[in-house]
Amino acid sequence: MRVTLEALSAGEIQNVHQATLDVLSRKGLSVMSAPALETFRRHGFAVDGQRVLFGQAQIDKALESAPGSFGLASRNPERRLAIGPGERPALISASGVPKIIAEDGGQRPVSFDDYLDMLRLTQTSPVLNMSNSGALYPAHGNPDLALYLQVFHTLAMTDMPLVGQTEGEALSGYSVDMAQAASGVLDAPVIVGICNSLSPLAWDARMLEGIRVYAERGQAVNISCCSMSGATAPVYVTGAIVQANCEVLGGLVYSQLVRPGTPVIYGTTSSVMDMATMGLALGAPEYGLISVGCSQMAAFYRLPFRGGGGLTDAKDLDFQAGMESATNLFLSFFEGVHFMLQSVGILESFMSVAFDKWVLDEEILGRLQRIREGLGPWPADLPEALAQGQEAGGYLRLKSTLRNFRKEFYRPALGDRRNFEAFRQRGRSLRDDAWDMVRGRLAAYRRPAIEPSALEAMGRIFARATGQAPPEATDGR
Repeated sequence: MRVTLEALSAGEIQNVHQATLDVLSRKGLSVMSAPALETFRRHGFAVDGQRVLFGQAQIDKALESAPGSFGLASRNPERRLAIGPGERPALISASGVPKIIAEDGGQRPVSFDDYLDMLRLTQTSPVLNMSNSGALYPAHGNPDLALYLQVFHTLAMTDMPLVGQTEGEALSGYSVDMAQAASGVLDAPVIVGICNSLSPLAWDARMLEGIRVYAERGQAVNISCCSMSGATAPVYVTGAIVQANCEVLGGLVYSQLVRPGTPVIYGTTSSVMDMATMGLALGAPEYGLISVGCSQMAAFYRLPFRGGGGLTDAKDLDFQAGMESATNLFLSFFEGVHFMLQSVGILESFMSVAFDKWVLDEEILGRLQRIREGLGPWPADLPEALAQGQEAGGYLRLKSTLRNFRKEFYRPALGDRRNFEAFRQRGRSLRDDAWDMVRGRLAAYRRPAIEPSALEAMGRIFARATGQAPPEATDGR
């Protein structure tokens, strides 16, 4: 099935590209890292203080070396992913969230136990296929130590490809070391680092260190922009697309200077600033327009694309949450997304996570995957089924129905299709069912097998990086 979403015409794509070249060649980007500035200078870029100017030939060369797709290994070989056109998108949980909405509707700061529960939900998910070592933050009394602990437990408790940490050289190197130790794979990408620009038109030192370390180690980087139109990006939606394009291409060029061929995922989570609240509005329709436009630019450059997610500005599991999340997830799926962070669980923009919304977002994703699969192959026995149905006066008892209805029909894990009276007699809400599913998944979780030698190697890496004894691998209970 093919659904095409376009925010930019072919001429407007060229306009964005040309505007990007003009900005990067005349104004450039602020690069807040002496080593990165030296790298640009050594490769012939014009550098004036912290400002780097980019020529078209330099950008073209970097785009030529960045692959259009790549494989991503895992400690479970059966869960290896391919990132790029024609592949199912990588779907990842909420990320960097500081608060949680509990079953009683109250909000509180996240805890490390919450983080372990998120890993259990990730491993048992029917749709998520990557784990995230930065799902919650801070989730520990020592926020810096928490990041090291989260990488360890994510690799111990899940067997999927990993989203790693990128906050500086030490943590980036540790993340790559741990992913390689867990998987035993040293000659292919096993981890993706999320590296965000500093809008407007800048890159800070820690994110540049993340790009450098991941690139030097042959790992993949998602280079993204998260700006607010009217605040850290132009008020014009097209201006936000141009600025995102400038910042992403600047990070991409740096990755290719460090190591040509580094896999790069072009990304954005840019939206608009709500002028009444002065906050980032991720449920705004402009968020979808910016994401679709950036997806077209990624396709224009033949790069995998990161965008979208079940994002909403709602604070509760209400109509607003469903409306905004479903809209954003639909746009994400059919704009050609290849890598989707924030797929499930998000409330209050990036500020809160809720486990009941987590499983309901999975339901939306399951429906979208079914739609994306399309009608399937033409049924060879369709003429026979039509004839038999006419003779029988219906199709319910036909062999073709009994044999095929389970694979032809999507069966929701959450949702009520019965009549009103049956619904009222049952006396339960969809939210009640969602929390039952959450509790069942948490209880059913079992830590996937991991080689003892890999676990020992991870423990040594943790101790060397933190100066502390390695944690005990847990099943999250």
